[in-house]
Amino acid sequence: MRALAFLAPGFEEVEFVGPTDILRRGGVEVLIASLQDDKSPVLGRNGISIAPDCTLSELPSDLFDLVWLPGGLKAAEAYAASEAVRDIFTKHNEAGKLVAAICASPAVALNAFKLNQGRRLTCYPAPAVRLDGNYTYSTDRVVVDGNMVTSQGPGTAIEFGMQLLECLKGKEAADDVAKHFLHTR
Repeated sequence: MRALAFLAPGFEEVEFVGPTDILRRGGVEVLIASLQDDKSPVLGRNGISIAPDCTLSELPSDLFDLVWLPGGLKAAEAYAASEAVRDIFTKHNEAGKLVAAICASPAVALNAFKLNQGRRLTCYPAPAVRLDGNYTYSTDRVVVDGNMVTSQGPGTAIEFGMQLLECLKGKEAADDVAKHFLHTR
């Protein structure tokens, strides 16, 4: 199993690190792609930098099992403005692959991509006004609707990561990681 995560300046660190850690503990290979022009560390919203594996131009052309976006409003706006990210999400969605986003990214990026409109999703409450009726908004912490997984924000990042792992590798795999993570599911 392979996952692709995106980073842009201003990303919400816990929403990236938590799910990435959970996926890797569960045996999922996670490739980290930067929206910057080079592979220099990407500065998060709270001053923590993460080194990406590649830039958008260096991405392999084959499909991943999961593509996902951490939040942070500034990062979500960068994802929404990126034609390359939009194309990758559209391609994976059309192939029935898992697509996911957390915090501001569902309302800002997935909405800009017009991805799976009409479905249920959740996001950080403030940007939910941007949904413009294109989705059925839920206040649930994590929402799965078909091949799309969304979550609310930093406080739900662990649940989001566990749900992504369950969608990819099954409940038993997610429960095993949760046990060692001391997380109650």
